[in-house]
Amino acid sequence: MNHIGEQTNSPCSGCGACAAVCPQNAISLALDDAGFFRAVVQEDRCVDCGLCQSVCPRFSTPNGGKDLRESPLYALQSKNEATVLRCSSGGIAHELAADCIRQGWHVCGVVYNPQNDRAEHRLTSSMKELSGLDGSKYLQSDTSALRQALELAREGANLAVFGTPCQIAGLARAAEKLGLRDRLLLTEIFCHGVPSYLLWEHQCGRMKQKLHTERFDRVQFRYKKNDWHSYCLRADAGERSFFGARETELFWQVFFENVLLNDACFACEMRTTVSLADLRLGDYWGRRYQQHSDGVSAVFALTERGEEALRCLDLRSLEPGTPEEMLQAQNMDGYHDRALHDGAMEVLRQTRDIAAAVKYYRSREGSRQTLKRALLQASAILPDGLRARLRKANSSRKLK
Repeated sequence: MNHIGEQTNSPCSGCGACAAVCPQNAISLALDDAGFFRAVVQEDRCVDCGLCQSVCPRFSTPNGGKDLRESPLYALQSKNEATVLRCSSGGIAHELAADCIRQGWHVCGVVYNPQNDRAEHRLTSSMKELSGLDGSKYLQSDTSALRQALELAREGANLAVFGTPCQIAGLARAAEKLGLRDRLLLTEIFCHGVPSYLLWEHQCGRMKQKLHTERFDRVQFRYKKNDWHSYCLRADAGERSFFGARETELFWQVFFENVLLNDACFACEMRTTVSLADLRLGDYWGRRYQQHSDGVSAVFALTERGEEALRCLDLRSLEPGTPEEMLQAQNMDGYHDRALHDGAMEVLRQTRDIAAAVKYYRSREGSRQTLKRALLQASAILPDGLRARLRKANSSRKLK
């Protein structure tokens, strides 16, 4: 066996780099029993060329990455207020994508597909389609489109690709292997980890019941109903809208309790301070901009290609702090209660019941976590404006 089906000590992150480079198109992504995308090899098509292993981080540690702590940091906003309001933080990913399309590039980013309630990478060269890429999706995306992205690069096209650190690291290695890295502007987001689609299916069931619908028209994971610090989950169907706060929705609670995240997220080195991207961006959490209600993006320029992309944009520039200060407010550490995670994930795989898995780990968690959750749920009775002020006061904490 000379393909990614070979067992290693590292779990598959579902980044899709292997599927993107396979010359036989013998690898695809499929949801496993726990609700996460995994790479699956079609044995009868595989020729054991080993190309998939050569780009997979499970088989060799990526090298040559840039350290965020030694890279230029910017605090930026789009000058278009509607763009800032629509996007999760300061609208910089939107402005990057729009500028690339104006230059004749293709853009590959993540959309939410209401037909199957999945997040998926999608290619576009149309300004009209950019709004679908706006905003964080908080789900593991199907990266099948990366194969087409590399095919376009082979044909001489330039592309801007957005994704999580593991997705971008895998694509960077694939592009280097194929001699296509100079065709790509790679932008990764700060990543907390990805939850199970079984959790999302549970959340969708609740929202569809409330909205009396079988299908959403639109889903926004970070809707700025009150302000940037007190975002909520919004789903629309016809003239009805559902708003789900972090304090009330099981989806948000489980996501931030950090137990039922993907196996690969628990010890992911790619989401820390070393990167193979050109840019890394995300929310500029922390004290420095805790009074901003609209949203500010933190952007690290990791390569000259990334610096040049920023220079092409007409943005509102704020005064950044040091990389160390900014990174203190990001969730950069790995997750440490592996035994609790493993036990809960086994329950999830055996039962496919999200309530049973949550009950398992909550019955075994410490009193501090139980008290924290109780206080969070109790705060749901407070007016939205007061909760927003409390979130601002709490913005210097490590987890947002």
